[in-house]
Amino acid sequence: MTGSNADEERNRAVETPGSGQQAPRARRARPSATPSRKMSTRPRPQTAAPDSNSEDEIAPVQTLSVEIQPIGGIFGTPNPVMSDDDSPGLIGRMLRRRPVAPKSSEPGLLADIDFRMLWLSRLLSQTAQGALLYALLILVVDLSDRTVFNSLFVICSIIPSIAFGLPAGVVADTVPRRGLLVLLNLFRFTFMLLLVGSEVSLAGVFAATLGIWVIHQFYSPTEASVLADIVEPARYTSAQAMFNLALTISQALGLVIAAPILLRLGGPKLVFVVAGALWLVAGALTALLPALEEHRTRRRGAGRTLRQMLGDGWRFARSDRFTFEAIIDDVLVGVGMSALVVIMPFYLERVLGTSKENTVFVFAPAAFGLVMGIRLAPKLANLIGEQYLATLSLFLFALVVAALGFVEQTYDFLNDTLLFPLDQLTNAVGVSPLIFVAMLLSIPAGFASAVVNVAARSILLSRTPASLRGQVIATQGLMGNIAALIPTVMAGIATDVFGVKPVAVGIGVCIVIAAMVAHMLGRRSADLPNVVPQT
Repeated sequence: MTGSNADEERNRAVETPGSGQQAPRARRARPSATPSRKMSTRPRPQTAAPDSNSEDEIAPVQTLSVEIQPIGGIFGTPNPVMSDDDSPGLIGRMLRRRPVAPKSSEPGLLADIDFRMLWLSRLLSQTAQGALLYALLILVVDLSDRTVFNSLFVICSIIPSIAFGLPAGVVADTVPRRGLLVLLNLFRFTFMLLLVGSEVSLAGVFAATLGIWVIHQFYSPTEASVLADIVEPARYTSAQAMFNLALTISQALGLVIAAPILLRLGGPKLVFVVAGALWLVAGALTALLPALEEHRTRRRGAGRTLRQMLGDGWRFARSDRFTFEAIIDDVLVGVGMSALVVIMPFYLERVLGTSKENTVFVFAPAAFGLVMGIRLAPKLANLIGEQYLATLSLFLFALVVAALGFVEQTYDFLNDTLLFPLDQLTNAVGVSPLIFVAMLLSIPAGFASAVVNVAARSILLSRTPASLRGQVIATQGLMGNIAALIPTVMAGIATDVFGVKPVAVGIGVCIVIAAMVAHMLGRRSADLPNVVPQT
């Protein structure tokens, strides 16, 4: 009895491994149709028995578990079951990337104290400048009866750029940038003290206008360079979008809200006081920025003449294809905007049949497109790339400008072909059909101009070394002002000769042709586009 019992127990021990082999077989047949948690089940301790068949069958289960298990970012997705769609397409790739983007938990730019200080200083300084320029223009109108002084007021904003643009870029790349921003804000505050303490005169207004714009030539490239110094290169597009948003808000606060109210309450003196106070606060905010002197250690000015240093910005921009194309895209949008400003009063009277005083009302929807462009530019840049985004947005801007010359045909196409209820909308809004179409066209125009500026400036900041950023930005400003002079004058003359609508079409066509020529020149001159240092 005892021997037979021992034999029976020995037989059970031998049969147990065989029976345990059935479970691995069942588990191995299920992975292709079973959720991953089933496949990731670890083998039982019994399988460690020295049985060659058992080891051969368990090994595939272990391999599948490692390949499909979502281990810390090997595949970069929290969901391991992704193989059902072999060709997801563009939308599918976008949807799959979004949950795993490392930036989802990244704090916003305004959460960074350095960027927040710089952003607030820009908001306050630009608000002060907008309110001051509005007040100075009203003073020019009140103190003189000749329109030539209005043109002289505009010229006062162009001359400083031509005379001081390039030297200002050299200064921005040579001296400590934080100290320079503080000093320039103090200069602005001093100007306001002088205006408050003196009698208002036409000569004083023009002197103040020249002084403010001279300071601006030094402030603008320095401020943009500081932005690149305190923000990571991967976030340049978002940072530039936030910078443009601050500018848009400041224009609304300074030009539309603050200046008219302050002029009614206390006259120009009150505007000078408020502007000076805002610049004083902006100077205090820039003083809180960290020391920014890295660019000074990379200067290459030893043994070089001033003329050579003044041309550094242009030579770098001309040698780097992507920087050159981005600058040209941004400059062409500025040229187109300047030409539109000239023809818009005639366009409203001769084409839309309304008074030129309604310019702000007709093109107010452009502000909506501007804000949308600022907000969407970073996402679009991540989707198609900054270079393509800037160029395509430029073409969109040119198309919209040219469409102003076919406003009647555009209305018929939208209303009759696409069956948009424009007749009902125009009756509900109470405006003429042509004015309504012009308002609609202003939305993509504002959108495209904002996107071009954000994408182009982001390219410039990312590809320009820290020791040359100020000069390249100053070179872009100088190119924009010079390039806008001749087209602005020619647009006014051509309007009297050919009419408004042909000139609008011509502006759009010229923008496209100039962009294509500039891009061909950029590709021809840049032999090594990828050797530009990143800072």
